[in-house]
Formats: sequence, structure tokens, C-alpha cells
Amino acid sequence: MNISQLFEDRIYKTGERVTLEFEGRRIGHGHVRERGGRLGNALLGLGIEPGEVVAVTMSNCPEVLEAFSGIFRIGAVVLPILFILSAEECRFMLEDAGAAAVITDFTQEQKVLEAASQVESVRRVIVVGSAGTPGALDYDGLLKVSSPDLAIADKEPGDDAMIMYTSGTTGRPKGVVITHNNLYETARSSHEVNELSGPKNMFLCLPLAHIYGVVAMSTGAMSDATEGKGVLMRWFDPEQCFRLIEEHRINVFPGVPAMFAMMLHHPAVDDYDLSSLEDCVSAASSLPKGLGTEFFERFGVRIRQMYGLTETCGMGAGTRPSHPFREGATGKAYPNLELAVFDDGDDPVEPGTTGEIVIRGPHVMKEYWNLPGETAEVLRDGWLHTGDVGHLDEEGFLYVTDRKKDLIIKGGENIVPAIVEEAVCEHPAVMEAAAIGVADEVYGEDVAVYVVLRPGAAASTDELRDFCSGRLPTFRRPREILLVNALPRSSVGKVRKRELRRMFNEGR
Repeated sequence: MNISQLFEDRIYKTGERVTLEFEGRRIGHGHVRERGGRLGNALLGLGIEPGEVVAVTMSNCPEVLEAFSGIFRIGAVVLPILFILSAEECRFMLEDAGAAAVITDFTQEQKVLEAASQVESVRRVIVVGSAGTPGALDYDGLLKVSSPDLAIADKEPGDDAMIMYTSGTTGRPKGVVITHNNLYETARSSHEVNELSGPKNMFLCLPLAHIYGVVAMSTGAMSDATEGKGVLMRWFDPEQCFRLIEEHRINVFPGVPAMFAMMLHHPAVDDYDLSSLEDCVSAASSLPKGLGTEFFERFGVRIRQMYGLTETCGMGAGTRPSHPFREGATGKAYPNLELAVFDDGDDPVEPGTTGEIVIRGPHVMKEYWNLPGETAEVLRDGWLHTGDVGHLDEEGFLYVTDRKKDLIIKGGENIVPAIVEEAVCEHPAVMEAAAIGVADEVYGEDVAVYVVLRPGAAASTDELRDFCSGRLPTFRRPREILLVNALPRSSVGKVRKRELRRMFNEGR
């Protein structure tokens, strides 16, 4: 069972046709298959063997899809690395995963060569648009002299397909090992939950180096529609997003809350026709209270929430288009997946009771790469312990409250940051807020909140503090409120609270 077969089967079902648009290029899936075959043969010719790790680090472009295709077809393992990471972060992942080769583009060439030169296992660096730098092989040159004919390597369902590193919001990034069966079950479940039927034009601006982007990409492979396409964007930009939605009549938009917030508040939003939008899906971080309502009032489209982790291939709970709207809910468990809430003794709790969210099923990772202790810590009795806090209602809808490790403990009382953030965000001048725990000599920890104001709005910290006084009990009120232009985020929009804590401590 090789995940490449899923894409192969789609070609046989729908025939050769244009399935991707990218910066004026119209690309058929047969074209991606052919170039993936050429790349696979080139990798084999360079001595890359099945089971070895090949890193891919580029901004979104068709060559990313070709690289995934070629690597999977020969039975090697894909290591996606976000292109905005530093040379040191790149070096760590290459070394930790034992990568044998790296595929990148000319914009990242020097950084990748620097990182790879420090990693003994890396034997080849392949560059799209190479300038002929010593130590780099030209991607297109290799494809030109390679055959497109390449059989798909046989793989067992539990064989490694991908190593994807966590964003590192709670420590050093860990390599999540994802199998061929993980990817297949993910594509199947996502297709079912999204209730995709008939031709749809999908907007793809999520980084393909993140599990959410991989899920969005592979979900389409389950479709047997003979019309519809994906419109790929190199990196999210609100106004360019508006242009592409209008030009290509985009129907489906998977994104993250920060993207939808930027769209809603962009000054050029009224200059474009976005009426084709039918379905917006939000994942990777919690949707701020009120954002979904504002988005619906402005665009007439509900934002469906999803919940998942890299460790579960992005699967967990999903809101189907046919589900009734529930403020704050992230939907029900995905097909073939069990979702529960446990107390501190690993026993299930009653509906409505808050505890740790746990997940079991074929979407759960194989392991953390070379970290047996950490693997055993999160995988207990077949359940993945997510470290996230939430509750299920009587009908099985999941409400995610917060990260367990982000709980603020003040004088022995647990404070959930999201509750503080929601109260602050009720102020009309506030666009978003992030609450963290900071050291306090009396209580052990107290609350500090970083606040981003809406464009053109004004509010003082004293005004915001007074505003919170009427909405939060005394022990939850922030000791400090700090105004900033933007919150530090991971590649898919998660607020990096560890970075905020560092900023706070350095500021003191």
C-alpha cells in the first residue's frame, strides 16, 4: 500500500485534465505524475534508496507536489520543512531525521547548502532554478535526462511515509512519523467529513509543509469529479487572495483564523467579488469568539471549525456542512476515529466535564522519531493524549478550551487563557489577544495579556483593564496588558505563547 496509488487511481477515474492553477500556469495531474516519475528515477540514479529520508523545503509551488510524488513512488520518506525556517532549524531537522537528500529552490539555495554542509547524512542537494552553485544539482536538468516511467514501490500500510516536525510551541520540535495508511485514512475521512460532491474550486494557500496543507492536498485525490480545480498560492496575502477568489470563482477555502481575520479587516475587501465562496474551513488554532459571526455577517459564509494535531494527521473532530451551527464547537469525531475526554487518572468523564482530549484510531501517528520515551508518554493504552483541554456535549460535539500546558495557575486556581482572551476581545477596539502566565511573588503566577488593536482603533491599557473588571472575576483579571502590533505565530497561525513569555521576561 503506497499512498501514491491514491493519486494514480484518481487519474484513471477522472481522466487527464487541468486540476491545478498556479501563477498563470494550468497544470494537469498527469503532468505532475510524469514529472514525479522523472524525479523518482533521478533520485534512484543518485543512490537514494527506499526507506531513506528526502527533505522538501520550498514555498507552495507545483514542484512540491512533484517532489512528494517522486519520493513516495520510490518508497522513500518525505520530510517537509517550512521554507521560512532558519538555517539552524533546518539543520536540526535534517540531522535528526538523517536526511539523505534535500529538494529546495533557488531562493533557499544558500541557506539549505549551509545547513546541509553540517549534516553528514545529506549526500545531495537538488535545487529548482539552480544558479549553478557548487554542491547543488539542477532540478530541471535531472528531470530532462530521466525517464517518466516508474513503477510504484510496494509498501506495507504501517511503513513510514513522512516525518513531519511539530511547530515546537512547547519545546524542541519532535519528528512525527506518519505511515502510508495514516495518509490514506486521513484523505478518506477528510473527504467524507467535508461532504465533497460535484465540481468545486478549492483555494490552497496553506503551507504544504504543514499537516493541514497535506490534508487539503490529499483530500482532493479522493474525489471522482471530472470538473473543478485547486488554485495554489505561494504564500498567503489578503488582497492577492481576493483577486484569486474573484478570478477563479473559488468555492472552498481551508484556512486558519488569522487568514479569515485579515480578510475581514482588509481595507480592499469591498473592491472584489467574493460571492462564489460557499465553504470556509478553519483549523490549526481556535477560532476567536465573534470572528465567525462577523465573517458570516460580512460574507454570508459560515466558518466550519476543525480540530486535530500533527500527531493525528490533522484529524480529531470536524464540523460537517450539514451540522447545525454551534458557537465554539469543533465538530464530532472523524470517521473510524474515537474521541474522548479523560480526567487526570485517564478515566473518561461525563459530557460537559472538562478534561484532557484523547484520540484513538488509524489516523494516529506511528511514533515520535527516535524518541521512545516521549512516544510512550503520549501513547498510552492505544490513546493519544493530546495535551489539549476541552469537553464533549451530550451529542458528541467537541469544545476545545486550551492547551493543558498553557493553563495559568494563580494561587492554586487554574485559569484558562482562552476565557481571559475572550473577555478582552469583547472590547470593540480589540482584534485579538493572547493571555500568558507570568511569575508572581505572591500567587506563583499571574495573568498578562498581549493585545492587538483593530486597524484605526484606539484604546489605552487602563481602559482595557477597566473593561475587564466588569467581565472577569478578580482572580482572572490581567495584572498587565501590553499593546503590540502583531502576535508571534507559527507557520499556520498558532500564537507562540512561549515566545510571548520570552518577550515578557526580557522586557523585565
